Order: sequence, then structure tokens, then C-alpha cells
Amino acid sequence: MNSFIIEREKIIANAEAIFSRAGDADVYAVVKGRGYGFGLNEYILLLHECGVRTFAVTDVADALSIKKLNLIDTNVFMLRSTSLSEELAALIENDVILTIGSTEAAVAANDIAISKNKQARVHIKIDTGMGRYGFSTDDIEQIYAAFTKFSALTPCGLYTHLSSAFKSRRITDRQIDELFAIRDELNARNVDCGVVHFANSAYLFKFGDPIGDAVRIGSAFTGRLACKGKGRSLSKVGYLESNICEIHWLSPGSKVGYGGAFTAKKATKTAVIPVGYSDGFHVEKARDTYRFRDCLFYILSDIKRMFFKKSVYVKINGKKAKVLGHIGMTHTVCDITNISCDIGDKAEFDTSPLYVSPDIYREFI
Repeated sequence: MNSFIIEREKIIANAEAIFSRAGDADVYAVVKGRGYGFGLNEYILLLHECGVRTFAVTDVADALSIKKLNLIDTNVFMLRSTSLSEELAALIENDVILTIGSTEAAVAANDIAISKNKQARVHIKIDTGMGRYGFSTDDIEQIYAAFTKFSALTPCGLYTHLSSAFKSRRITDRQIDELFAIRDELNARNVDCGVVHFANSAYLFKFGDPIGDAVRIGSAFTGRLACKGKGRSLSKVGYLESNICEIHWLSPGSKVGYGGAFTAKKATKTAVIPVGYSDGFHVEKARDTYRFRDCLFYILSDIKRMFFKKSVYVKINGKKAKVLGHIGMTHTVCDITNISCDIGDKAEFDTSPLYVSPDIYREFI
């Protein structure tokens, strides 16, 4: 049976590094995407053991699942703004901290909180460059009203999301400056903004100064940062595990996979493993931007791959086995000519947990 193996000790070590870098700032664990692909409940319980007391999500069902765990002194924070009445009703009923990113969301949340005789805790979101949720930095009067004009809302935070912390200090500094300008304007009007936060994983490990009152950390717990060369104190967590189901010898000239992308130049011993792209192996985010500079980057990357011919590997009995031909939907073939192994031996695949099929069993070890 294929499994995704999650090493508890690595998560604990990553948490220690995160708390160390965060210093006096609170650590909010972002657990969107089914806990970054780890699965939700056991991951939440482990992070709680590590000292996390606020969990941030983007899905209502995830928020309610965490609330059902009944963890003491734990907050659940909805990271996206919503004006949908059915979502707000469920979140407010279960005391989830809301994000308010528009006057419409504030009105809707306030009305529902009043109808339920509840006081809803909220953080006000400012859009400084992501273009998704949040008040415009030009809407200071609406932001001020969100803090002061809704009787059933209790604002306790102000935040933004950094769009380019993995690559640009200039853009990042501009976003932080705009958030602080909003904070200062509200303070001048005698408004307590509560917890001011902006730092994500990339920012914490690439820059980390200033840091705010809290940091929102997702990928750093997994040890898989978007910014290369950073976070060396972190360990990559998780690998896909399967077993060799067949072993074959290929004669010279034999081909492997769809399109015959690999041709054996000599006698080659191969292992067939029932893992493919439908399981999440070697799956990547699709290209989704087509500016001139993006297209140029893609072209240069493809040229680099053509000349340097980067190979894909699987680990079998602690040794690297080169993948041959195209990875199939449910199978991978690799070269084991120089590896001592048998049918049934374990094979490990370095795969992002975000892309691993939800049907694959998650095992914490």
C-alpha cells in the first residue's frame, strides 16, 4: 500500500526553529490545504504540542474540524474575508476569528452576529499588493469604520499578506510600510489595532526584521520554503513510500514508457513501482503567468533543462535509482542495475505533500 510518511521529530525541530526566529511574536500556524497536505487532525495535535495556539485556515470545514478537537486555549482564525451568510453563520456560531476585508463583509458579519446574540472577534485585512481580500490602503475611512462602527464586531488585529517576500525586499518593504501607515493613522484616531501581523514563512527566514506582533507560518513547518537557500535550519518533512512490484531486465534498444522516451543502451535492470503522477509524484504547479519576463524565464529554464538534463530519482534501500522514461499515471520505472533489491522492497519518493492524492494514507512516525 502506498503511504505518505510524515516524520514527527522533523516537524518538532522545525517548530523550534520557527519559535526561535519569531522571538516574542506569536506564531500562527497556517494549516490550509488539509494541513499543507499532511492531513488535519493529527497535524494540529502535534503543532499544539509544539506550542501553537492559533491555527489559520481558508476553508470553513477545516475551521469547524479544528474546533471539534476542543483544544484548550486555542484560536481558529479564518484567513479569507467572506460576505457569504452561510459561511459567516457557521464561523460566528463556532467562535472562529474572522477576517474582514470589505465593508460588505463587515455589514454581513455584524448582522449575523447580532442575530445570534454573539460578539465576533475580527482582524481587519488590508490589501497592499495581493489583490485578493482586503481594504484598499486608500480606504482609510472604511477601515476606520470597520474598527469602530459595528456593535457586534470586536476588532483585535490588523494585517496584510506579502506577495513577494520570497524574492523582493523592495516590494516587501513597501507593503509593510503601507500597513504601518494605516496602523499609525488609526492610532492617531485613538484606535487600538490589536495584533499587527504580516510575516509569512518566506519573510521570517529571508528577512525577519521588522517582524510584527505575530507571524503566520505554513510552509516553514513542512521545511519546504519558496525562497531558495534560506531556512537551512529547517528539515524537509514527508516522503511518499511504496514497494517494488516487478523487476525486469531490458535488453539494449528496449524502450520505456509512453512515447519511448528512454532507450536502453545496454542491458538494464529495472524496478516497477506503483506510484505515478496521479499520486502526486513529480507534479508541479502549472505555469499561469505570461508576461514577457515570465515567458523569458520559462524559456531559459527549459533551455537549461535541455543542456543539463536534470534527472529524477527514487530512493531504494538508501540508494538513488534514476527514473527511466516518462512517469506514468500510476507507475514509475527506475534503473536498479547497481542496486541490490528485491520485489517488495520499499521505495521513497520526494514529493510535496500538497500534491499527494488525498486518497493516499498519511502515516505519522
